Amino acid sequence: MIVTDWQARHGLTAADHQAEFDRLTSNGYRLLKIAGYEFGGAPRFASIWAVQGGSGWQARHGISADDYQAAVTALSRDGFRPVDLSVFRSGNDVLFSAIWEQEEGLEWTAHHALTGDEYQALFNDLSSQGFRLRCVSPYEDQNGERFACVWDRYAGPAWEARHGLTAQEYQDEFDAQNQHGFRLVRVVGYSIGGQIRYAGIWEQSPGHPGKAAHGVAHDDYQGQFDANVAAGLRLVDVSGSMDGGSARYTTIWESTPETDFSATPAASLVVPFMQKWAVPGFSFAIARNGTNRATGAFGYANRITREIATPDHRFRIASVTKPITSTAVHLLIEQGQLALTDPVFGTGALLGTTYGTQGYSARVLTVQLQHLLEHSAGGWTNDSNDPMFQQTQLEQDALISWTLDNRPLTADPGTTYGYSNFGYCLLGRIIERVSGLSYAQFVHRFVLDPSNAGQSVLAGTTAAGRQGQEAMYFGLDRDAPYEIRVDRMDSHGGWVMTPAGMLRFLFSVDGLPSSPDLLRPATLTAMTTASAVRPVTPTHPGYARGWAVNSAGTIWHDGTLPGTQSILVRPSDGRAWSAVCNTGRPNTPLDQEFDDLMWQVQQVV
Repeated sequence: MIVTDWQARHGLTAADHQAEFDRLTSNGYRLLKIAGYEFGGAPRFASIWAVQGGSGWQARHGISADDYQAAVTALSRDGFRPVDLSVFRSGNDVLFSAIWEQEEGLEWTAHHALTGDEYQALFNDLSSQGFRLRCVSPYEDQNGERFACVWDRYAGPAWEARHGLTAQEYQDEFDAQNQHGFRLVRVVGYSIGGQIRYAGIWEQSPGHPGKAAHGVAHDDYQGQFDANVAAGLRLVDVSGSMDGGSARYTTIWESTPETDFSATPAASLVVPFMQKWAVPGFSFAIARNGTNRATGAFGYANRITREIATPDHRFRIASVTKPITSTAVHLLIEQGQLALTDPVFGTGALLGTTYGTQGYSARVLTVQLQHLLEHSAGGWTNDSNDPMFQQTQLEQDALISWTLDNRPLTADPGTTYGYSNFGYCLLGRIIERVSGLSYAQFVHRFVLDPSNAGQSVLAGTTAAGRQGQEAMYFGLDRDAPYEIRVDRMDSHGGWVMTPAGMLRFLFSVDGLPSSPDLLRPATLTAMTTASAVRPVTPTHPGYARGWAVNSAGTIWHDGTLPGTQSILVRPSDGRAWSAVCNTGRPNTPLDQEFDDLMWQVQQVV
């Protein structure tokens, strides 16, 4: 998340930490990091706080192992999972501190009280299954060294982890990882048998520049803290460890230049939006007369590891997929393989009688290709009963059959407008039936590759299906980006693209002379002319065939899924822009504010 207001504490007693917790949370701060350690013979706590939105969260500090396990079990019932964990020994007590966030859909597991051998065996097993270590906290109990850890399952860049390192071994490992392009994501200093050891996690991904320090004496820590703040750095990770009767600190500091509202005109607009909606990462591209002239990226492609968003990161574009599918259909129309009046279902129709187990109604038999393109089939609308979000256990073909059997059309085709994801799912199947290629193969070969947008891919459903340089998606509250069947949404909401790639596609269908168009001028005009079934009014500017349109000549499309917001816009004067972010919530003002934001950004960039 974008952080512009943060605070940190160290050396607090349990009572002092609780008092600060109450004070800071009442002032809108969120606990991002907590570390427990012994200092002066008593438990102490260090913490990092920030003013930022996001899903619900809870925290505990200085609790027993049994209480920690009980909290994990109870909170998980409400969708909370541990995201930060610190364990240490004070006298004969082993004390746990943790932060939980309400995060749905990302597979995770947490363990504690592991011996060294058990931890290594678990590490090998979970790593082989695609899990990634989120945090580890080695500690000591009366029987020796133990490990507590939290893991997430998602695909991503290469990563490494080490533990049990002496100060010199840790420094050598830090230097070696840095030399190979790995940056330090998390580090913890801890005391075992009176000796300080270190455990670290590294990842080969882009991040903000910064610095790390270890073994910082308690008396020197405040001075280093003040110097780093004065240098424009932000504390992103801290741990404390007992050193005799005192303590030493291990830290990671990073610069966050985009949080300076005055850094660029775009930042002054984008950053407040990201803060309001708890947006981890935001990326845009702006063009003029068929040429990209500016790109920008803010925040994190993956906030778990602070992997920063770059213009090269790909995001789910949700319903901005529909103009791509419409273009593919119109190519087939130009080739004479399809006609707008072709019936979709029934003997001899485009999809024949392949789908469904019952006889087709008169309405279904009169659905034509044009009705699907223009969302006028008479039902299957994007509402609380949208078929594409129902029956998640069914694969695509089975879902189509289920819909035909269980979701009857409510109006005669061609008489009403009703935005339909399912209709565009059917268009994908028509493309496959007519071309003999998969939807992805046809679109790549005839639309995206000729547009120089061939780096685009179809989204996977789970985080384990995340593809190279693809953002991680984060829902708000109980939204679950990795529990929706995006793999079934290929032709209505499945593409993963960069903003620049979205614009390159647009250039191929914009009618401007700057680059060759994939379609004939007459076809482009027809594709972007409002359909007769939806009158153009000031409050509802209209929809053509895969494009929203208005009387000013602007064509555009936006997209929203849990964890995703996107937009692609081309006014009639040669301007164009696109933008994506890795959070989103259907049926909220976020989509309109996202659109408004980009109209402002394109004016100042």
